[in-house]
Amino acid sequence: MKAGSLSNRVTIERLSATVNAAGQIDETSASNWVIYAERWCHVATRGSREFLRGVEVAGDITHQITMRADPVTTGITVKHRLSLGSRVLSISGPPVNVDEGGEMVRFSCVEVATDG
Repeated sequence: MKAGSLSNRVTIERLSATVNAAGQIDETSASNWVIYAERWCHVATRGSREFLRGVEVAGDITHQITMRADPVTTGITVKHRLSLGSRVLSISGPPVNVDEGGEMVRFSCVEVATDG
């Protein structure tokens, strides 16, 4: 992948909050996430879907995020998340070593679609 293809700046975040009295962390609260690292990446949208969540129609969008492999990016897990501006992407699985070359890693991610 050419360097010019890595045209999006992504923020890698990790949970930092302590658990509440019930032993839970509110992962939906932005204040419970801190910046772990920032990297340039390539974003490829792979699809979208609508589904019923309770009585409401919800939707999500799947993406593949590709970035250079380094000790930080190869250590990213599903316990991290990615932010692209105001968009938040959940990581669906471990990093994939693109073409077994050790130079690039790819993540499958899901972005929950919001109204507006």
